[in-house]
Amino acid sequence: MRYLMLLLLTTYVLTASPPSGDMTVGVWQKEDHFRSKNKTSVEQRETLELKADHTFVWRFVIDLKKREHFVKGLQVEASGIWKRHITTLVLVLQSQKTPFAKEVSNSINPASLQALAQTYQAPFGGLPIRIYTITYLDKQKLTFTNEKGESISYTKGLFNDAPKPKEP
Repeated sequence: MRYLMLLLLTTYVLTASPPSGDMTVGVWQKEDHFRSKNKTSVEQRETLELKADHTFVWRFVIDLKKREHFVKGLQVEASGIWKRHITTLVLVLQSQKTPFAKEVSNSINPASLQALAQTYQAPFGGLPIRIYTITYLDKQKLTFTNEKGESISYTKGLFNDAPKPKEP
């Protein structure tokens, strides 16, 4: 009986683990902070989760603040399938979730929030097939170039959800 359980456990572990040679599989993240000319502070966290079963989830979480107006945790998400061949990464977007925000100040009306969500959902619009050229890939960093020639870099891991220090 122990041998049967060991065999079942070994089979489960081997089929559940990512392919040993594919460093593309994992949770890739990118974080940007900037302040626009109209003094709007924007923090954008992007996660690209490439799963071993060749599905992916691409998620943006955005926090905006301008004076007393703010939107916290605006989430925009798309999912689909992916395939990699040497230095070419192809993502096929199959579905999008309706954007939502965790917290919104009372001074922002629903129409403004909808317009803001559409702005951040725009990268998922257009053609559902995205072709990228991988320019760098190791265990901790993924850099690729999109169709427009823009370079995008991600690091592997999960976001640190510890509270950030307040700005003076």
